[in-house]
Amino acid sequence: MMAGQVNKSTCAAYVSGRATGGARRPVTVETARTELQTLGAAMTYALKAGKLSRQVFVDLPPKSAAKERWLTRSEAARLIAGALGWTPVEIKRGKVKRWKRVGEPSYHVARFILIALYTATRHEAVLTMRWGVNSSSGWFDLDNGVMYRKGAGETDTKKRRTPAPIPYNLLPHLIRWRGMTHTGPCEYEDRLTLRQKTGFARARDLAKLGADVTPHTLKHTSITWALQRGVPTWEVAGFSGTSKETIERTYGHHSPDHMAQARKAFHGRNVGGQGGRRT
Repeated sequence: MMAGQVNKSTCAAYVSGRATGGARRPVTVETARTELQTLGAAMTYALKAGKLSRQVFVDLPPKSAAKERWLTRSEAARLIAGALGWTPVEIKRGKVKRWKRVGEPSYHVARFILIALYTATRHEAVLTMRWGVNSSSGWFDLDNGVMYRKGAGETDTKKRRTPAPIPYNLLPHLIRWRGMTHTGPCEYEDRLTLRQKTGFARARDLAKLGADVTPHTLKHTSITWALQRGVPTWEVAGFSGTSKETIERTYGHHSPDHMAQARKAFHGRNVGGQGGRRT
């Protein structure tokens, strides 16, 4: 297909074809949308480079609603236990009454879960975290208690990877893990893992959680917990490396101060303003 053939109908056909699979594995509409976004960026680059005579617009399907799944503290505990080979055999009112050991522990998965929950850091960034100064990936400065999500030689991207203080509850774990590993906390057999897929799915299944719980759910959970505890939106944004606008749009309703002024407007004897008639 030539660049000039890209239009609304061909983009819609592409999304439909990717969703049904055809000769390849089917993907979600959101994945197809991301692929079309990449195509659009390539078209813009080609125009600037003088390879195209006119702008080619790539039509995108509607963006999916933001995922708001987050874990309760009981669910998070079950997920960590699942990574360590435990599964609940009796759950009452959301709390586990009895556990059963059914497999060997996957310590690198448990460490990944804890770091993501404590720091609200993205999946890939957690997995590549190393001990000591590094130029190609993030690293932990245990002496000063700082987590650098981006390597010293890496350039900034749209996915903000700002430094953040290491939470007090996480620091002792990291110090202990430092003495047990070589490269970083999420290594398996002395090598860092690139994706946390099979191990995380096993932990999720043992925890008896649904497929809607993904590695990215841990970031959602960390942000949600912080807002529920009353941490200001701007501070959560800076700590998690997420824009303040995204925090307010996606998670803001979890904050106890969400629409506080609107709530106060309906309190008291003067609702409706001065001079309003009584009914």
